Amino acid sequence: MLLKKIDHPDAAIFHIQGRLDSTSTPELEQRVMICLDQGSKNLVLDFSELDYINSAGLRVLVMSYQRLIPLGGQVMVCGARDYIAEIFDISGYNRIFLMYPDLDQAIRSFAPNPTGQ
Repeated sequence: MLLKKIDHPDAAIFHIQGRLDSTSTPELEQRVMICLDQGSKNLVLDFSELDYINSAGLRVLVMSYQRLIPLGGQVMVCGARDYIAEIFDISGYNRIFLMYPDLDQAIRSFAPNPTGQ
């Protein structure tokens, strides 16, 4: 797994490439928890280059969700390939996590509206 943190003032954004499994999940979990400890209220996971995810990877999302929701935060997944999106559909996680087709749309979802609405 290759993991890249993208700097953004309103969110912890991680671009994940490769496999998110029991071997690679601890690194993601550690880095996500550091960001949440530092006050990030939005977590965006860019799965556009994710090839595989198992229950260990999904657990990190659930832990983040449980921590952020009481604070008014969000967990967003973007760019999921069809077979990854199907895992979210089958498990029902697509109703828990906000799903976006790409990173730009995920970022726009929490950007302030220029009209103030």
